[in-house]
Amino acid sequence: MAVVHEQPFLIQEEKMKKIFLLSVVAFFTISSAACAADNIFLPVPQKDGGKGVFAAIAGRASAKQSDFEKKDITDAQLSAILWAATGKNRPDKGWTIPLAQGMKPYVDVYVLRKDGAYQYYWEKGMLALIVKKNMIGLAGGQNFIETAPCVLVFVASGSLRVASWADVAAGAMSQNVYLAAESLGLKTRFVQNFNQASLTNYLNLSPLNRVLCIMPIGYQK
Repeated sequence: MAVVHEQPFLIQEEKMKKIFLLSVVAFFTISSAACAADNIFLPVPQKDGGKGVFAAIAGRASAKQSDFEKKDITDAQLSAILWAATGKNRPDKGWTIPLAQGMKPYVDVYVLRKDGAYQYYWEKGMLALIVKKNMIGLAGGQNFIETAPCVLVFVASGSLRVASWADVAAGAMSQNVYLAAESLGLKTRFVQNFNQASLTNYLNLSPLNRVLCIMPIGYQK
């Protein structure tokens, strides 16, 4: 019986393919681990203290279209604001905002900070790093936004089922942000003049996602 020997170049080609595939897997594993190391787990959100609700409503006002103070907001403050925007307030299907049919939030919140851009995951109270880049200056077309230490970006999740409800949810979320910010001594502003193309690109949004509004947050005299 004749013995067929594999050609040397075929063996070498198979080895190169395996090495390439292993290199790709290793690259993405290392990249994912690096990003995970930069994720931020926020403190448990504050749910009491601060100004009372009626005092917050009385003081509620949009931030002026002038520079914010050069002072960062804390992770604790950010945690409280994000919880107010889209958090659970009851054990079962209770949310801090009205959501159609008691569904889970279908407007995602992204956070732009000086140290990078993140997506907020309400289930874990976590900011997941998307890009290690200060994108605050790319967010909006108004100069005062560039001076904010933090900008929230509200994005429709992309589901066609809830597309018509997303704007209503974002409206409720923004009002909760106003009241939480006022209670914490911060100022914010609802802004719809933003750079859709830059945000879509740098936040890795899909064509089905839609940026609804942005809200710069910070201290202002």
